[in-house]
Amino acid sequence: MPDKRKIVTNSLLVSGLLLSATALSCSLGQRSTTNNQSNTPTPAPSKPQAETTKPQVEPGALNPGEATGSCTAKGETVALKYAYAGRGERFGGESIIVLVTDKPIPPEALADEIKSQTMLLDGKIRGLEYVFSKDGYWVRFHPSQYQESKSSSLKDYSVENDIVKGSDEDKGDLTDGKYSRSVKFVAKISK
Repeated sequence: MPDKRKIVTNSLLVSGLLLSATALSCSLGQRSTTNNQSNTPTPAPSKPQAETTKPQVEPGALNPGEATGSCTAKGETVALKYAYAGRGERFGGESIIVLVTDKPIPPEALADEIKSQTMLLDGKIRGLEYVFSKDGYWVRFHPSQYQESKSSSLKDYSVENDIVKGSDEDKGDLTDGKYSRSVKFVAKISK
């Protein structure tokens, strides 16, 4: 006759293993395979949320000082990569001036460039010069010096917290395609 203590110990060991297996399968979200347990699944624990979430940035979004696009003047296309802005007196009133260029403007030359476009006029850099006022905007191509004024605003044009944003698309219909531009820019107004 088998020892009763061994039978009880073995029964307790088997019960303990079944309970452990059931607890493990429940924590994994699986159903228990034993007949004496409930068949209600336990939901898997949810993944913890990140403590801080980063703001979603629009793909292809520009940072202040950046531009994308190009301008074409008399068959010469210039890729535009940089954007600068400042305030100044133009056409008899206070204006916002934006320079969209192919090369960077050195920080020590920026104030003078906003005021008088020395590097653009000398051909050291190329691009577009915008002047925005309450009546619309004016744009000049560098180096060709072709100019246009519009009584409307640019698409997506805004000024917030000294950041100027805008996009301009002109296929050159008025000039038979000799002068065209397609540009987006974000520029911080320099002090």
